[in-house]
Order: sequence, then C-alpha cells, then structure tokens
Amino acid sequence: MSSNKVALVTGCSKGGIGFEVCQKLADKGFVVYATSRSLSSTEGFTHPNIKRRALDIRDDAKVASVVESVIAEAGQIDLLINNAGVFAPGPIVGYDTAAAKDVYDTNVLSIIRTCSAVVPHMAKRKSGTIVNVGSVVGQYATPWGGIYDGSKAAVRAITEVLWMECKPFNIRVMLAAPGSVQSNLLERPKDEFDLPEDSLYFPFLHNIRARLTAGNDGKAMRTEVFADKIVAAAIRTNPPHFFAAGGYLWTYWLLGSLPRTWYLSIVWNMFSKPKKPEAASK
Repeated sequence: MSSNKVALVTGCSKGGIGFEVCQKLADKGFVVYATSRSLSSTEGFTHPNIKRRALDIRDDAKVASVVESVIAEAGQIDLLINNAGVFAPGPIVGYDTAAAKDVYDTNVLSIIRTCSAVVPHMAKRKSGTIVNVGSVVGQYATPWGGIYDGSKAAVRAITEVLWMECKPFNIRVMLAAPGSVQSNLLERPKDEFDLPEDSLYFPFLHNIRARLTAGNDGKAMRTEVFADKIVAAAIRTNPPHFFAAGGYLWTYWLLGSLPRTWYLSIVWNMFSKPKKPEAASK
C-alpha cells in the first residue's frame, strides 16, 4: 500500500482542467493516475508521481480494469476526480440523437462506471473522496448548449445522491461547478459548427458559433488557477459538498436569483443578439 495518497483522475488531456489538477495533486504529494482516451494527449507531465493510463470511460470493462490495476499497483485509491467531459453545441431540436447519447455516455454514465468500480474499495477502507466536475450551466442553462447543460444537470443530481448514499461509508462527495475557465474543451474554430439552411435555427448560426468559444474570453479564469482552487477544496479533511469558481459566476448567481422566467428571458436575449452588419467597404 502506498505511503502517499493516491488519486485517479479522468479527462487529463493537455490544455484542460484535468491536466493541471494532476500536476497540483502531484505537487501536494499524491501519486496520481492521469487517464485519457488517448494516451498521447496526456504527454507533457514531468512530475515523477504522475502515471499515465489510457482509458475509454465509455467502456464498463475498461474502467473496471484500470481501477483494478491501480489498486493492485498502489494498494488504494483515496481520491477519484471525474473530470472527463465533452462539449455539445447546438439547438436541441434536430440534434443528432446518437451524438447526444455519446455526450451523456461520456459526461454522465462515466461517473456511474468509475464510482461503481471505486466506491466498494473506498467503502471497505471507510475512507475516500469523490469529486465530480459539473458546470455552472448544470443549474443555469443557456441557449445552444442544451445537450451539454442537461448532462451537467444530471451530474449535479447524481452527485447529490452519491453524497447521501456514500455517507454510511465515510466517503466524501463534492460537486465542482466551474464557471468560465480556460480549457481545451472550448478550443475549436467557430466555423466548425454548421446547420443546414432549412434548419429552424439557421438564422441563429452566428449565435451558436459564438457560443462555442464564449467560455474562453478574457474573463475566463486561468486553468492553473482553477486547478489550485479545486485541489485545495478536494484534499480538505471535510471537503465542501459544493465548490464553484471561474469567470461570470456572480453574473449567473445574480441572474439566477430572479424569477425563473425573467432569468430565461434575459439569457435568451444575451445569446440571440442579431448579427452585426458587416462594415461597409471603403
């Protein structure tokens, strides 16, 4: 059994939150198992305490196998951070259902898989912490992100139930809700997303494309700063049930305090502004 605490982290591609979280945990003395669907995406770690593993979190057997191998090698898992996720822009009407299933498989069902593999081990030891990374949009949804927002709402509900169901085993469960945080999750060309011209929402295509990178603007919290904060919360003796950090949090909370229809109307207007006319050529 390792003399250091052991963490298993999903979604550790370079440029994202998971990558930075692994580095912060290693700096705190953890032995960290950093996982990602593609092992090459995790290249760049320099700390000797970080061990890379390929893991497709959509596969029950692979999740169980990786968890078993970590326990066999390290003897324990003290901290599980479910960070893996994919963004899914676009209107709900007309969204490809196969693609939507993949989003929920990655963002939601993966948590069931990892917890089903890790919690029995933690329960035997009567010790452990689970952190599920959701999003502020899991509570405050926005247009053009309904599939993603819905998946994060599910993460929120699952985490709250896990908090209760893990209580008898002294396992602590925390929901981390990032606001606007710089991440490779949102680094994609705006024109990568398209809609057919006969789509009901074709007139809003520029709004949807703008939504793709809305979280990576100048008000977004730097990834390493967010990682510092989430790690500090997660390794506390009694972690909070809910943790939030990032840009625009106060905006969401302020708007969220309004009657719900007011919130929905204001946010709709924010995300459906008409496209500005092109400047006249001289």
